[in-house]
Amino acid sequence: MIESINPSFAIFRDDLFPLLGGGNKARKMMALHNTIQEGQYTSIVTTGGIQSNHCRATALYCSKYNLDCTLVLHGNKEKFLTENGNAKLIRNTNASVIFCNSDEISLEMDKAMLNYKALGQKPFYLYGGGHTLEGSKAYIDIIEEIKKSGFAPDYIFLASGTGSTHAGLLAGISKYQLKTKVIGISVGREKKRSEKIIKEFYSELCKRYSIPESVNNITVADEFLCGGYEKFNDEILQISNNSYIKYGIPLDTTYTAKAFYGMQQIIKKQMITGNILFWNTGGIFNYFN
Repeated sequence: MIESINPSFAIFRDDLFPLLGGGNKARKMMALHNTIQEGQYTSIVTTGGIQSNHCRATALYCSKYNLDCTLVLHGNKEKFLTENGNAKLIRNTNASVIFCNSDEISLEMDKAMLNYKALGQKPFYLYGGGHTLEGSKAYIDIIEEIKKSGFAPDYIFLASGTGSTHAGLLAGISKYQLKTKVIGISVGREKKRSEKIIKEFYSELCKRYSIPESVNNITVADEFLCGGYEKFNDEILQISNNSYIKYGIPLDTTYTAKAFYGMQQIIKKQMITGNILFWNTGGIFNYFN
């Protein structure tokens, strides 16, 4: 859903996606539904932080469709057990939660997979952030919706994390032959790594779905990290606090307010003009935590 703010600026309301708490992680999780059902998987193993939108969407999906679920979480266990937001929603499901350090995630996910197999189950290994071809395909399809909307963006700005949403939008732009430039505002990774991952995944998507590659330059801005993931400055906090008043939407400090701030700074610094679309990837439960 595109919501117009003025003739040259609009917001795509991915936060209003109606299932699993909404947002891009929920959309990507539901895009996996056919793969999981047709493959007769009985459980899902994935990973994220204690306030992960992706883990919330996965846990709710498993509850909805009666699958077992193991979440390998990095972060403070005590905070997870007491905080609201995504953490509270996860606690209210039957998901099994394992806490570990970041360098132990792969090992713990492998253990969880083996445990399910030992029980005779068929587990699905889901990369953190919902980084799948099926999930990104949802964003290829959305570009057709954008093309039909009547709002032709010259630029799309979005919070860029694992990069699969960003890559999907680029593949969609290539498929539908748009000239839109996508600028990701990194929420945790440095520019060089992010752009490399997005470029590789964009190429993989184009190959998988028979789309001619037309995007040569991947753009991710990492100068608004404020020290890293979940870090923010006073300007980002102010944008978040005023987001409902000014724009009628929730913008959280971890993802969307950081991206909105980065967008504002880039537009001002580069004197960007034309139609601009801000992609609200969601994060309402981070906002209310």
